[in-house]
Amino acid sequence: MIATRVPAIVVLGALVAATAALSSGPLDRSGTEARPEARAAASLDGTSTALWFCTGPTAELPGIEERTVEVVGISASPTEGRVTVVDETGRAVERAFRIDPGDRLEVSPGQFVSGAVFAGVTVEVRGGAAVVVQTITGPAGTDRRPCTTRAADTWVVPWSTTARPGNRAWVLLHNPFRAAAVADLRFVGDIGRRETLDSQGVVVPGRSVVAYDVTERIADSTVVSATVDVRVGRVVTARLQMSDGSGPRATRGLDLAPGVPEMATRAFVPGVGTGEVAAEHAGTDSAAVIVNTGVETVEAEVVVRTADEVTGVEPWRLVLRAGQRHVVDLDAGRLEGIGHFGIEVRTLDGRPIAASVVQRFGGGSGSEASDSGASLAVRPAAAVAARGWVVDLDDRYGATADVLAVMNPASTGIATIEVKVLAGTAPPDVVRSVELAPGTQVSFDLAGGPPVVLAVESTAPVIASVQSRTGGGATASIAVAVAGTEARPAPSN
Repeated sequence: MIATRVPAIVVLGALVAATAALSSGPLDRSGTEARPEARAAASLDGTSTALWFCTGPTAELPGIEERTVEVVGISASPTEGRVTVVDETGRAVERAFRIDPGDRLEVSPGQFVSGAVFAGVTVEVRGGAAVVVQTITGPAGTDRRPCTTRAADTWVVPWSTTARPGNRAWVLLHNPFRAAAVADLRFVGDIGRRETLDSQGVVVPGRSVVAYDVTERIADSTVVSATVDVRVGRVVTARLQMSDGSGPRATRGLDLAPGVPEMATRAFVPGVGTGEVAAEHAGTDSAAVIVNTGVETVEAEVVVRTADEVTGVEPWRLVLRAGQRHVVDLDAGRLEGIGHFGIEVRTLDGRPIAASVVQRFGGGSGSEASDSGASLAVRPAAAVAARGWVVDLDDRYGATADVLAVMNPASTGIATIEVKVLAGTAPPDVVRSVELAPGTQVSFDLAGGPPVVLAVESTAPVIASVQSRTGGGATASIAVAVAGTEARPAPSN
């Protein structure tokens, strides 16, 4: 493990006070429903214990050059904890750590479990506050996003592709607990539902990782969606996608996306892109993938959200039969000229769905096009909003595009957001305070600059997302919520 201090990082002492303010007030609940939990939520209470789960490959997997897990200290006091690394064979290696305010601790999982192809990392933060992110790099590109703080008994992976040639996909099951878990995996490919002989009753031993190679089981499918039902225990699920540029659409990239831990009637992705017709956007290809894992037909629609309450864009209406998934092309001409936008996927009959947004950059005829093909970024839609978000923007000097987007998912009520600096230097173009009308979003272009950790505070629950593009590829993710401020968006009118 390597602890580093970035000179520009100086943690603010007001962080804990801001957290207390954000955590006050009632949450949106329905009946006896459990408190909503974001996929990744940072506990800013220095007396609480937080668990972060990071699942992925090591450099032993062909196509991966490096994978690092980074613990970013964001409190005004030292952060202490323990890192546990496990692999496919059940090896487990533990190390304690302590980092000072503003420090970044880098962990290379492959160095803990030599020879392992896949590894799961659990970061236990017992004192102070931290955000945990992981990065994978290889010849095809780079992916960087927060680890998750949720383990669950149901997961959905809306999108992967095994289209030949040049595409490989894995569903990763990480069991960070000591007791074994048992899971059933179901898939929807180009020819409908698929189940393989070894996808039922998959045993995930305690403190281990199981990598299910989707490419070997469901070969040459343009889109593969997966559902993981855990009969016994809980697991953490992620999907690894590797595309070398030789396949359809010349897609080239690495994408390590978390699964969706719950179905919902409303799901959101802010900052999908821009509908402006310009050379720098001509190579963008965006689509929404919606999955119905239930046994009844679902009526749904994909709604565009911009800076205006009324966009004038007709929603995409869908009817999804049981076990069906649908791909909506967001670049079919309907969004030209609307500027920055996000999307909401919502059902009209109260039945839940899961969704992801898939984006390919630079594969067209615009200035971003290159011989290396289109870079890839996938964001599973968020079903949980929050009044506080933490956004870690690492070294951004090579960024050609870096966008922070915030969406107000409410059907009624204004959300006033404030963007504050927790650590580092404020980006020059960030607007400190913005009012968001119901159903609108705002985007901040933050390309280039030194590392910075931002806080997004809001008077009402919102959803924050980050998209980054560099010469090495593209990556996009939902930000890290502040634990205790989460709320489920109310049903739409």
